[in-house]
Amino acid sequence: MIIRAVKKEEYRLIEDFVYEIFKNTNYSDGAVEKSLVREIREKQYYIPQLDLVAEERGEIIGHFMLSKFPLSNEDENEMLMLSPVSVAIHKQRQGVGKFMLQEGIKLASNMGFKGIIVEGDFNYYRQFGFKTSTEFGIFASKKNLPPTAENLMALELCENGLANISGEVDYSIYYSLKH
Repeated sequence: MIIRAVKKEEYRLIEDFVYEIFKNTNYSDGAVEKSLVREIREKQYYIPQLDLVAEERGEIIGHFMLSKFPLSNEDENEMLMLSPVSVAIHKQRQGVGKFMLQEGIKLASNMGFKGIIVEGDFNYYRQFGFKTSTEFGIFASKKNLPPTAENLMALELCENGLANISGEVDYSIYYSLKH
């Protein structure tokens, strides 16, 4: 299994891949995640080197994006948002997501970013070192609260990386994520 950046000619294929994965969940129809991928690519926060796929024997079996994310309209050159994360249905629960995220975290750290925020399953993301974001002074915006405070998490990419970074996570910079 390898991790590599998405090629421009694969953009539509990846959007469809993401849609197919999420439409089979009990919490999404896939449309939000598909449009989020497209929207991230159109914004100044997009980082082509962090729009990544997991590939095995020439088959794309996973995709995830790390993109710049401003907290309270600041720190977008230091903070990243991890979203969406997709693993092919026939490859789920086989370590693909874990491999992708470990590699992505290493890449982001090597690029000099200070931290990553993610909204998701606390039990899953804590294995990578994510902690509840409020521990770092990072809070959800009242405009788009997560199901619980525990679902919004942050990860320091270097020692004390988030010591001088705090603020509000407001997803309304993305039309797709406005609740």
